Amino acid sequence: MEEYDVIKTKIFRSSDYFLLQRKKRITEAIRFEGGTIEKPKKYLISILPNGKEVYFLKPGKETQRKIANINIHDMFPNIGINDKSETEGFSFEVIWEYLIKISIINQITFKKVLVLLYRLCFFIDHREIKEVIRYSPSKELLDYILKIDFSLKEGFRDKFKKDEIGLLEYLNFVDLLGWNEDVKYHVKNSKPDFQDKTKKNTGRVNTILSIISVPLMINDFLSNIIENVNYIEKINVRLILSTMQKLSKSRGICVLSHTALQSYLSPYLEQNINKVLQREMFND
Repeated sequence: MEEYDVIKTKIFRSSDYFLLQRKKRITEAIRFEGGTIEKPKKYLISILPNGKEVYFLKPGKETQRKIANINIHDMFPNIGINDKSETEGFSFEVIWEYLIKISIINQITFKKVLVLLYRLCFFIDHREIKEVIRYSPSKELLDYILKIDFSLKEGFRDKFKKDEIGLLEYLNFVDLLGWNEDVKYHVKNSKPDFQDKTKKNTGRVNTILSIISVPLMINDFLSNIIENVNYIEKINVRLILSTMQKLSKSRGICVLSHTALQSYLSPYLEQNINKVLQREMFND
C-alpha cells in the first residue's frame, strides 16, 4: 500500500447529508450570542494536540456594515493560545501565499495539502461529536498531517527564513472561514436556508475551492516561467491573466471544475467511478 493512500480521495458528489451537516453548523453558530466589537464573546470550537485553541469571536466586523449589507451573525475565526490569536487579520492574500510557498518548497507536498483542503471542504474528515460537527481527522490522518508539517517547517525556514503557522492550524482556520461563509450566505429569518439550489455552493464550497484553485493556477504560471526562463517569448502570460480575470469577475471566487481539480491533483484525487452518472455538484 502506498503511503499516500491515507489521503487518496474520490471526487465528491452532492448529497442531502452534506447540506444537513452545513445546516447543523449554521444553526450552532446562530445560537452563539454576540458580545460587542470591543468585548466580543469567545466560542471554543476545539483544542489542537499542541494546546492551541480553535475559536470564534462574536460579533465580527460585518455586523458593523450599513443596514443593506449587514451580517448580524458574522464572527471572527481565530487560532491561538492564551487568547492571543495567530491568525488575526488573515486575508485571502495570506491564505494563498501560504500555499504558493508550499508549491515552491515541494510540488508533491503542495498537491497533498490541496487534497487535505478538498477533504476539509466536504467534511470528509469531520465527525459529529456530542451533536456538533467538528474537523476531527483520524489518528492515521493526523499523524500524516503532522509528518507533512514537520517537513514544511524545515522548508519554510530554509527558503523563506521564517516560521509559518502549522498545517493543522491552517486547516482548522480554513474550516472556520468556510463555516462563517455559510452563515453569511445561507441564513434567512435566523434559520439555515438552502432553498435556492443554484446557490448551494455559495459560501463554504466556493470559498474553499477558490482557496485551492487560485494557487493551482498561479503555480501553473510559475512553472511555465521556470520552464522557459531562457526563452521569454515562450512564457504564457495568459495563465496568470485567466486567474486575474476570474477573480475580478467574481469578487475573489475562482473555482476550477472537478475535472480540472482531478487532473491537477492526481493521483491523490480520483474520479468517483461508482457515481459518475450522478449529477455533478457544479458544472465542469
